[in-house]
Amino acid sequence: MYKNVKKMAVSICIWAFVQVFFLVPGITCWWITFDSSAYDGLNDPMMYRIAYLFVAIISTVPFVFFWIKVVQLLVINRFNTLFEADADGFIPVAELAKEMGMSEAKLIKKTNNAIRKGYLINCNYSASQRAFLLSDKTGKPETQFPGMPANQPFIGVSCPSCAASLKIRATTQGTCPFCGRLIQAPPAN
Repeated sequence: MYKNVKKMAVSICIWAFVQVFFLVPGITCWWITFDSSAYDGLNDPMMYRIAYLFVAIISTVPFVFFWIKVVQLLVINRFNTLFEADADGFIPVAELAKEMGMSEAKLIKKTNNAIRKGYLINCNYSASQRAFLLSDKTGKPETQFPGMPANQPFIGVSCPSCAASLKIRATTQGTCPFCGRLIQAPPAN
């Protein structure tokens, strides 16, 4: 499993609650904004219409963010499906980008962001190999991709430049997703 189901469920529940909390006021303000009978008898109806429109737009923002979050979680589900289908634990960026239908730079940015936020787990991006390494799938040496590091566990390291907490396979190197510094992982204890 490469998706953090608990974190995804908590995230979607929070955004769903926020969306529902703002939904009724938002719909009401949109209705009042475009209902001309609501402004009968007012000296300056345009000022009230603008005020209701402003509140309606502000109330709609959580609704939009909720659906953006849903799309992001669907992309993470797709990554999870592709990672689970892999046999050797080594997925080149070019292959994954082709399968996902996006550019390599966009794919790296999305996956590093999902890993950093904790939505994707048990995987790491190796910048030197331009591939994703899956921690629980390291095939036998004869089936591994050429250049695949030995069956080493992921260990926690701290970036010497920005002090970010990262996980990287022991005795390998990677780049920090926050500052871009090259990090060399020590051997596992």
